[in-house]
Amino acid sequence: MKELMVLFQAHFMTMCKTGILFKSSMTGREVWDLYLSSFEEEDDPVFRDPESSSHNCNHCNSFIRRYGNIVALDKDMNLVTLFDIAATGEYTDTFKIVSAKLKKETIGNVFIESFDMLNKLPYESCKRSNDFFRLGTAKNHKRYTKAEAELYGVVKPNEVRVFNHFHLDLPKKFVDMSGDSIESIQGFYKSNKDVFYRGMREIPLDTLKLVKDLILQGSLLDGTAFLPQLKKFLKLKKEFDKIPSDKQEMWCWITSNKLPIAKFRNTLMGVLCTELAEGENLNKACLNWNKNIDPAKYMKATSPITKTQKKNAEKFVVENGYIESFDRRFATMDDIKASEIQHINVGDGKIKEVSIFDDIKTTSSRHKRNEFKGIEEVSIEKFMKDILPGCTSVEAFLENRMSGNLVTMTKASQDDCKQLFKWNNPYSWTYQGNLAGKTSIKKAVKSQGGKVDGVLRFSIMWSQGDSKDDSDLDAHCIEPGGNRIYFSNPKNNRTGGNLDIDIQNPLSHKRNNKDVVENITYPDLNKMDDGAYDLIVRQYSADNSQGFAAEVEFNGELHEYAYDRPVKGDIKVATVTLKNGEFSIVHHLPSTSSSKPMYGLDSQQFHKVDLMCLSPNYWGENNVGKKHYFFMLDGCKPDSDVVSFHTENLHSDLVPHRKVLEVLSTMRMLEPVDKCLAGIGFNSTVKDELIVRLKGNFKRIIKIKF
Repeated sequence: MKELMVLFQAHFMTMCKTGILFKSSMTGREVWDLYLSSFEEEDDPVFRDPESSSHNCNHCNSFIRRYGNIVALDKDMNLVTLFDIAATGEYTDTFKIVSAKLKKETIGNVFIESFDMLNKLPYESCKRSNDFFRLGTAKNHKRYTKAEAELYGVVKPNEVRVFNHFHLDLPKKFVDMSGDSIESIQGFYKSNKDVFYRGMREIPLDTLKLVKDLILQGSLLDGTAFLPQLKKFLKLKKEFDKIPSDKQEMWCWITSNKLPIAKFRNTLMGVLCTELAEGENLNKACLNWNKNIDPAKYMKATSPITKTQKKNAEKFVVENGYIESFDRRFATMDDIKASEIQHINVGDGKIKEVSIFDDIKTTSSRHKRNEFKGIEEVSIEKFMKDILPGCTSVEAFLENRMSGNLVTMTKASQDDCKQLFKWNNPYSWTYQGNLAGKTSIKKAVKSQGGKVDGVLRFSIMWSQGDSKDDSDLDAHCIEPGGNRIYFSNPKNNRTGGNLDIDIQNPLSHKRNNKDVVENITYPDLNKMDDGAYDLIVRQYSADNSQGFAAEVEFNGELHEYAYDRPVKGDIKVATVTLKNGEFSIVHHLPSTSSSKPMYGLDSQQFHKVDLMCLSPNYWGENNVGKKHYFFMLDGCKPDSDVVSFHTENLHSDLVPHRKVLEVLSTMRMLEPVDKCLAGIGFNSTVKDELIVRLKGNFKRIIKIKF
């Protein structure tokens, strides 16, 4: 028995390495009965009296009835039992018989032992600090009395015998310290498995994909908040469908263990999926969802794409030769040809043939923006016409505030495919956050009715792009004398100060395709008091706060700020002082003071420009929409999936199918790769600036104004 227990423990530790142990549906009592009855008569002789045998031991009985049905699952989801060892002697056949029987059964529950129970059982004493806990009794000593010797006849008076028994040392991870009952703990795990297994069996993969499409097309209110859990369940469903049917429940036992979305089927999203799987009408199911999420706004969601719409879009795309056009990838340096770009104007009006700059290593030193005060400023048009042609190297200064300028270029995989866009080449671009162009705070304020033409403007923006930031931030202005302009006191009729946009629910606001902004403006200088105006962002409520951007504008000067961490309390942005009709400013929140990673590059540094070009809609003879200026940077690459086309840029023939194609664009996003054209872009209609370091006939640093 001692040698057998060494093998027994070693095999048990291998089972423990699987990470989770189970109890077979075969009870411990059934295992004990089978174990005892499997010995040949000569291998289990009578001991002491006719009712007892050599292996019929109270300690072993207790151990096997409590722990003999412990099983595990190997990497192929095959059952592993405690008896799967090469036992010898009288145990050889018995272990094989018990093992074979257990492997024909299923899993009944997880195995867990509790610290409280171990202290009640007659095993070794234990402490919470133990790394291992003894299950069973390893051995005991028995001294026989004269009466026992006369009764049994096989022992002598005062004879001491040592009996070895089944036992194991259990790693601490399988011992519960909470004080909860084993039954309640097992009930939790079994409930998780049952709901998970039911969801896997009853919700088809096609239904999960359909619901994902409904979220992406905006047919489910607040659907994007539930998209991560849906994607996780969908990924698991794909794995489940590949598992042989006789192993699927085993897989669910393993996978559902401590899995947060195990009870997905019982969630709101799971109920919707189940309804659709059971044949509920699509429009009715969506309506039910939207009513549950927001009874006041349930009618505002986009109606779901119908099968007819999808069929018509697919038919049009196929019949008109657009299939290959939607097979897209990242553009690279090798793709760009001078004949396609036509981007750099030189003094004689001709097109410069070379757009790749000499290989110059960038400096690793970091800079503060105020180091560049007083440098020469030029317009982008003058830069391209008079300065760029004489440069052998261009380096761009990447500022923290430029996260919205980060851009990636994409193209069709096949050059000769039918053109998707309003221009005659297969190239497109995407700004960070999967936007077609950088969003201007000023423009966003104006689009929502805010005043942007006053003598002093303070605007903030947050929860940009695909951010899930639903925190409630407020713009405040403390006027000279202490009056505060904010949501509870939005207007001072005497000074004219006015908070004209106040957003309380960012994600709800974004569902209506609006940027999340607040705006305070002063329309008349003559009404304003001399003194200091403190401009502040206050966190009213924080739900996944991720920071904000801000603008202060007066006298035609625009000051931009970026706060890229969670907002807590009051954040003072700047103090603007009015004295004798003149404004001055003190910055409390410099936007360029520290470095951070942006698309694989460190900010507050100069980075080599590999390629400078116009956006593809202005290549060659094209002159479509807004012009963008791209500075593609060495080593720059996106850090998340990228949309490869935007429906607002599609050819007019495709516009009738825009709703379906919008969903397609989000379903066929490009995963980041090392080799791609990425950098910073500037919209010609948005005021902006870029500091560049130039080499050529002479070295200099200039500021380009857009």
